[in-house]
Amino acid sequence: MHLLDRSAVAPPGCLADWTYPDNNWDDFGGACKKQLRLALQRLQSREIIDDGADDEVEYLIGLRCAYCEGQIYCGGHIEHFRRKNPNHFPELTFEWTNLFLACGSTEHCGHYKDRQNAPAYNPDELIKPDVHNPNEYLYFHSSGEVRVRNRKGMTDADRHRGAETIRVFNLNCRRLVGDRNRVLKHYVDSKKQFLDDLMEFEEHDRETFIAEEIDATRHEPYWTTIRHFFDKLT
Repeated sequence: MHLLDRSAVAPPGCLADWTYPDNNWDDFGGACKKQLRLALQRLQSREIIDDGADDEVEYLIGLRCAYCEGQIYCGGHIEHFRRKNPNHFPELTFEWTNLFLACGSTEHCGHYKDRQNAPAYNPDELIKPDVHNPNEYLYFHSSGEVRVRNRKGMTDADRHRGAETIRVFNLNCRRLVGDRNRVLKHYVDSKKQFLDDLMEFEEHDRETFIAEEIDATRHEPYWTTIRHFFDKLT
């Protein structure tokens, strides 16, 4: 999970034509839904390349789930951060700031959060990745686990927000832990030799190597895990 800059992406103008209770999510589709999906893809991509040849052609690189940073397939699941059902926040059904793209997994992230008979949670106590910087609350350990940060100045409310986010989105499910651990396989399998070699670099060279490695992997799934691994070495 990483910070998203929603201000950098314009919401689809057509969303203004869709309001609750005049419309519900089952009615939503067609061109406007395609525009919404594209806007969310822009929001959550690491890089957008316009080759200049055609105003309509963009290459979105590093598109990742807003919650787990896993690969998004088939356009992604349009996820309501605050639940849209009549018992929760139906008035936010078409609200741009309430929408993200999530992976389609039922074991974690959006589908898991809002599954039938899920334990209650307060969305105001979760990390909303376009509002809160997840780096302030969560630490992605090289084991593949996500842990609550233990940094100076953290309040009990901060720690609770981190813990609730891990619980509600099930960010430590076995599959995610394994996937995150595997992205570090190149470094961790030979960790001692890798670290020994790295520590022999001059400080400036070591910092340059780490910065380049972080940049080179920025499009990879679970990039925050890689970044936090290298943060420990600086």
